[in-house]
Amino acid sequence: MPESAAEWFDRVSESLSSDGPRHPPWTQWSTWPFDNDELSARALEPPQPEAPRRGAGGVDCEQCDRRSEPSYIFWRDDLVMLGAPFQVTSLPFVAFLMPWRHADLSDLTDDEAARMGQILMLAERAACDVLDIPRLQVFRWGDGAEHLHWWLMARPRGMAQLRGTFLPMWDDVLPARDPRDLRSDLDAVAARLVEVAGGTTTAGPNSASTQ
Repeated sequence: MPESAAEWFDRVSESLSSDGPRHPPWTQWSTWPFDNDELSARALEPPQPEAPRRGAGGVDCEQCDRRSEPSYIFWRDDLVMLGAPFQVTSLPFVAFLMPWRHADLSDLTDDEAARMGQILMLAERAACDVLDIPRLQVFRWGDGAEHLHWWLMARPRGMAQLRGTFLPMWDDVLPARDPRDLRSDLDAVAARLVEVAGGTTTAGPNSASTQ
């Protein structure tokens, strides 16, 4: 039978007590964002009841409450939407891909899942068509908010130091860009996405759309 959370914790805690934590090679990677090579793992805490996520059941859900705001949603169709980040960012492209309906990953209908996969692919195509980036990186955590949101991020072309796992860390430590500049880039991607995928961009009163 699979381990329970308590059994996993007991096994790992026993190993930590006898052998200590593993020492990952992160500091040797060329993409590691920091000069300090000293890593100290925190003490492992036992399992606790899962905390409720923001917007559980669609109540007080920021994604739902703001999905009609052009300042937040920069592209949408009947099933999915792309939103601008709430926080400041430093990268050329940072956005959220989300279902229009309040749903988590396991709650998606077949049509929503298929359209989300299609837009994931076409969003990368559109972004690479109009921005000087090589590809999108895709992340999903979902421990803070129930409404499914895929993080889409891209580094500038040729910035090999920003590749891969640590890209979100680089986004946190590099100087923030003007949010208006980010939105201008997102609007350009949205206009191209309308051309290849349909939907509607909320860039302004004369934004392109398909019927």
